[in-house]
Amino acid sequence: MPETPLNPSQQVERIREILVGRQMHHVEDRLRRLEEGGELSSSPGIRADPDAVGRLQQSQNTLIQHTTELRKQLVEEAELRNRQIAHLAEHLNTATRKIESASSGLAEKDRHLEAQLSEHLEHISSAMAARIDARVREILQHLQSELVQWKSQVDRDMQGMRDQMVDRRELRRRFARLASAAMEDEPAMPTENDGYLL
Repeated sequence: MPETPLNPSQQVERIREILVGRQMHHVEDRLRRLEEGGELSSSPGIRADPDAVGRLQQSQNTLIQHTTELRKQLVEEAELRNRQIAHLAEHLNTATRKIESASSGLAEKDRHLEAQLSEHLEHISSAMAARIDARVREILQHLQSELVQWKSQVDRDMQGMRDQMVDRRELRRRFARLASAAMEDEPAMPTENDGYLL
């Protein structure tokens, strides 16, 4: 099963644990043993081999030098990781600011488009209302013209019917004259004012 990759800070801690933790314990144990060996060699009654003492001192110096170099490398590695983390954090902050700026720009564009769309819809609505009003006025004018023509036709028809109808009093007067003429032996000659019987 593959191991989960570590982030930079975890890698630094891992290296520090490996190099400083375990190896430093070994180094400290060796130094302690060397110091104890030096004390034993300097004790009265015990003679130490000068070559062995020189080798031990040389090994001690080498270990101290390696330990110092490892500590220096660890410090440099930690500083490098910290700089890299700070650099990544700066990049992340810059990207975040760019995203926020782009988001605000998109929001502003959305508001502008919404305002334009609302204005366009209002213009279309007013244009449609004007066209509907004009059409309604046109239809009303047409209906009014048709009603006027229809009323004129009805008036003409009524006048024609009135012209063709006989007045009841005139009709009664004519029937009376007919009855009177029928009852007389010699009917009176009609005058110009009387007109025809029918």
